[in-house]
Amino acid sequence: MKVLHVIPSYEPAWAFGGTVTATSNLCRALAWQGTDVTVYTTDADGKGGHLNVPLNQPIDLGGVKVWYFHCDFGVKKAFYSRGLARKLKETVKNFDLVHVSAIWQWTQLNVFKNCMKNNIPYIVSPHSSLMEWSFEEVGNKLLKKLFWESFSSRTISMATAIHFLCEGERITSKKYIGNSSSFIVPNGIILDIFKFNEQKRNEMREKFRISNETIVLLYLGRIHRKKNIELIMEALRNQNTTQKVILFIIGHIEDNTYYQLLKRTASNLNVDSSIRWLPPVESREVKDFYFMSDLMMLPSKSEGISMAITEALGASLPVLISNRVANYREIEMDKAGIVVKPTQESVVEAIKRILSSPSLLKTFSQNARKSAESRYALDKVAYLMIKAYEDVLTGRRSPELQWR
Repeated sequence: MKVLHVIPSYEPAWAFGGTVTATSNLCRALAWQGTDVTVYTTDADGKGGHLNVPLNQPIDLGGVKVWYFHCDFGVKKAFYSRGLARKLKETVKNFDLVHVSAIWQWTQLNVFKNCMKNNIPYIVSPHSSLMEWSFEEVGNKLLKKLFWESFSSRTISMATAIHFLCEGERITSKKYIGNSSSFIVPNGIILDIFKFNEQKRNEMREKFRISNETIVLLYLGRIHRKKNIELIMEALRNQNTTQKVILFIIGHIEDNTYYQLLKRTASNLNVDSSIRWLPPVESREVKDFYFMSDLMMLPSKSEGISMAITEALGASLPVLISNRVANYREIEMDKAGIVVKPTQESVVEAIKRILSSPSLLKTFSQNARKSAESRYALDKVAYLMIKAYEDVLTGRRSPELQWR
C-alpha cells in the first residue's frame, strides 16, 4: 500500500507544535510496520522562516520518504508552495490514497482537486481545526468563515473519510463534516522516550533549586487567553497548606496582551515568587520538565487534543484539565488526573484536594502511565491507522475504529 501524507510543515519544524510531532510519529511507525509512506511538505520552520533542508528531492527520515518544497508565501499561516502543488499534480495517481493534515491552508485545496480528478481516495485529519471554538478565535473569525464557505467546506464534505483523535473531537466537529464518514485513531507516542526517570527529576529540581517536597505544577503550551492560565494563579493564592507550590509556565507568547495581563495578575495576587516563566524548550528537553513536575495543568476554555497532555501521561505525570478539553472523558475514565470546570472555583478546589491528599498524586501518576500504554502506544496507533487505510480502500468498517 502506497500512502501519501500531505502536511504544511513536518519535522524538524517542531515549533509548529503537536500536529507536526504526531504526524512524524505516525509516519515513522507506519513505515516500520511495512507501509510505503511518502510525505509532501513545505520548508516553513514554524518561526516565520525556512528550514535548512534539501528541496525538491526525497530524504529518508526513519524509513519515510520526505519531500520538502519551498513555501512561497504565507510561511506562518497559508503555506502556499508552487513546487508542492506541481508535484502533487504530477504524482498523485501513483498513490493508493492521500492523507492530508490541513484545513485552513491552500494545501488542502490542492489535495482535493487532484484526488477528485484522479479518483484517489483522501483522508483528512483536522487535528481539532473543525471543533466549533476553532471558528470563533478572535482575529481569525471573519477570514476563517470566508475561507470555509468559499473553499474548505467542499473539501471536507467530499473527503473519503475524516480522521478524528477522540470521540469528543468528533462530537464538537459534527456540524462541519457533512455526510463524510469518520473514524477515530488517537495520536501516538514512543512510550520508551517518556518512561519516568527519577534521576532526571532530581537533576532538574537541583538545576532550578526546587526541593523534593515542593509540588511543581506545569503549564506547557502557547500563551493564549483561551488557556485560562490565570485560574492556576488564583489557586496559588488560595492554597491552604504549608507545602510549597511552584508553577512553571513554558511556551510561546502568541497573545502579548494576555501575557501582560498574566504578569499583572501574578503581581496583584502576590504570587510572583511562586511562578517560573520560561520560553519554549527544545522537543528533546520537554520530557525532562514532565519528569520534574507533579501535575500538568490545562484548564482551557476550549481545547482539542493536546500532544503535551498525551506525552505527560506517558511520563507518568497526572493532569488537571477542564471539561472543555476534547479527550476529558478518557482522562476521567482512566482516573489519570482531575477534570474540572473552566472556572476559578473549580480549579482552586481541585488543587486544594490534591495538596491535602498526598496519596492521590501517586495514584493518578500510576494511572497516567497505564492510560498512555493502553491508548497511545505508537505501534497500536499505527496498526489502527493501517486498518483505517484498508477500510477506506475496501469499503470494510472495522469496529475498533468506531466508524460513523
